[in-house]
Amino acid sequence: MPLAFFRIEYISLTTCHCLQKLSIHDDLVVKIQFFDYNEYMKYHYNPFTNQVMKKFTIKDILMDNWSAFVRKMTSLNITIRKTIRHEVEKVIGCQDPNNGYALYGCTKCHNYHHVPFTCKSRFCNTCGAKYSKDRALNMAWKLLDCPHRHVVFTIPAQLRKYFAHDRTLLNILFTAAADTIKYRFLKVSKSEEYEPGMICVLHTFGRDLKWNPHIHMILCEEAIGNSGIWKRFSHINYEALRRSWQYCLLKAMNEKINTVAFQALVDKLYENHKNGFYVNAPPVKNFSSQVVSYILRYAGRPALAQSRITDYDGITVSFTYTPHDSNQIVTESLPVFDFIKRLIIHIPERYFRMIRYFGFYYDKNAKYGQYIKRAKKMSAHVYKRQKLIHSSWRKRIMFYFYRDPLKCIKCGALMQLIELFCDPRRIKYFQPVFNYP
Repeated sequence: MPLAFFRIEYISLTTCHCLQKLSIHDDLVVKIQFFDYNEYMKYHYNPFTNQVMKKFTIKDILMDNWSAFVRKMTSLNITIRKTIRHEVEKVIGCQDPNNGYALYGCTKCHNYHHVPFTCKSRFCNTCGAKYSKDRALNMAWKLLDCPHRHVVFTIPAQLRKYFAHDRTLLNILFTAAADTIKYRFLKVSKSEEYEPGMICVLHTFGRDLKWNPHIHMILCEEAIGNSGIWKRFSHINYEALRRSWQYCLLKAMNEKINTVAFQALVDKLYENHKNGFYVNAPPVKNFSSQVVSYILRYAGRPALAQSRITDYDGITVSFTYTPHDSNQIVTESLPVFDFIKRLIIHIPERYFRMIRYFGFYYDKNAKYGQYIKRAKKMSAHVYKRQKLIHSSWRKRIMFYFYRDPLKCIKCGALMQLIELFCDPRRIKYFQPVFNYP
């Protein structure tokens, strides 16, 4: 861990009441252990190229080019969504001490540890990874201990522009996917009205970062009927499922986009896709034992893993991906502004839920109570261990990096929290901490 020297600068209590002055001399220069993932992880192993390479971060790319990108879009009269501006600014300010930090100190040798605050944005690769792990753990705790299927609902290229132009239409993808499954299970027995549990995750990106909205669904193979009887469904008719997905999606979209041009497109899609829109629903092997890691691959992950970025020279960005129709790795190089365009288009609107529950997994469903009685949840000790690992930033670092970030590098004692320094423009509340001796 590299060490850096920082001169502690104080803000007068008369101008900023939420900050407190330390009881040390103003001109004292102290040694602070600066914890920053990007500070010491300058190089990483790239599994796509099997090489140890220099690490290029999305944050660095945005910091270098975001202001120029905004000026260019303004000159072209292209409006950038307010949510995009907000999320990008949060990512740029992630782990920036100017936006606030926590100061830890050793009570024995008076060594200091400086921990900047993170942005908590889903768009951020660092914070988004934590968000994904938390969501995956909560989802895994809710799933039944029984076989599940991973169903992928895709849409043709002709429809994708409508979802980019009007993002409220993305809600249709969730409801249409759930209605498709419910309709297929209803065909089994209309009197029982079997209903499975479903968890849907929206992805708006393909492997090449292009706009490609689709739904990943985790489908329980056991369903509950009106009589309280549970029934196993291990077979899915793909042809019927694809035609049902096509019908449910186009019907829902036609209710929202009631124009002559769109109706002509619908007729053309029915003519060109007589077997329906593509749906893939393979069973998940060893789902019960690998439920957390499997969900983690799809639950709210960032559009591009930073390990896939192979080169950045300030002008172009190169990244790798593996197409669906080939096992060969493809390297694509884009001008930096085009790369930013592909990246920010996948930022969802604020408070938009990318993960939704349907069927008996939805807590307001009429059959949710029967699901609770039937549920065989994850082993309690496994859940508690996972929850303990992700309960705080310190425990996550200890688990993944095998080191205690609050252990004093001089004497080995455990550091204690001295004070929280917060940006007064962003702070919502402030709770003073104990005085440091």
